[in-house]
Amino acid sequence: MSVTSEQLISLTEHISYLKMPTNIGFIRFEREKGEKCIFIVDSGNDETTGKRILDFINENFPDYKLCAILNTHSHADHCGGNSYLVRETDCEVWASKGEAYLMEFPEIETQLVWGGKAIHDIRSKYLLAEACRVSRVFNGEEEIFIQTKDGEISVKVISLSGHYVDQVGFLITDTDKKSVCFAGDVLSGRNSIKKHWIQYLLDETKTKESLFKIQKIVSDFYIPGHGDITDSIEGIAELNLLAILETEDMILDELKKPKTMEELLKAVADRSGITLKTSQFCLIGSTIRSYVTGLYEEKKITYEIIDNRMIWKTI
Repeated sequence: MSVTSEQLISLTEHISYLKMPTNIGFIRFEREKGEKCIFIVDSGNDETTGKRILDFINENFPDYKLCAILNTHSHADHCGGNSYLVRETDCEVWASKGEAYLMEFPEIETQLVWGGKAIHDIRSKYLLAEACRVSRVFNGEEEIFIQTKDGEISVKVISLSGHYVDQVGFLITDTDKKSVCFAGDVLSGRNSIKKHWIQYLLDETKTKESLFKIQKIVSDFYIPGHGDITDSIEGIAELNLLAILETEDMILDELKKPKTMEELLKAVADRSGITLKTSQFCLIGSTIRSYVTGLYEEKKITYEIIDNRMIWKTI
């Protein structure tokens, strides 16, 4: 299924986005010396998605070259098209230090959710991207200026960790002074949250901190990793935070009766109406463990080792 021109939503003079299962930022400009460039933010799930993006560029903007991919983080659905696009265009890949390492060694992702060498059942394209080289590494928050024949485009790299190891967002201010915030998976759109109320996160505490942080970022538009664009950050950030807090409350309620981690996972899945398949068992299980860590560090729950089992309970 090809990418169509209807999916390219124009926002500012040079910035658009491709409305896809994973939203793709699209920055098109001409450099001062005449080179016509496209930068994209994230690249979708796999080689097929990468090919669709490149076919779309070649068909609609044949005079332009894909020059760089700016990755918010290294989950397969955000960087899975990288390797194909690098092979076909020799474009650069930009990423934060932590995410760059994971892009070059993607098998770590499945090892993280499994807790050791992963079984082959979860070593699929949905969790395991093809390894790719990273040509520019962000060592923290920084601002990059792109000189165009129309003026200057500013790209601010913003640390938004929590969903993953070293996730970043990009606040891009165009030559017309309008700005677009590409938030990665710190934000999910309303439709995405309703479909997946319990969303994967690696560090619950940092995720909440990043949600408070992004509410202070002033932008004309906010693009979540998945779901609909918004021009108002408060409501969608609060909804994302509400989903986290309600999951916290559910865990605390369930741990009034002590449980092992696997018993807790079953209880949360049952209450949420989720039928766990293998990948969900691993991803939601990993997420629940991250919640448990946060609640334990906040001294809201504790554990005992009884009969060689780790039993969690409220304090």
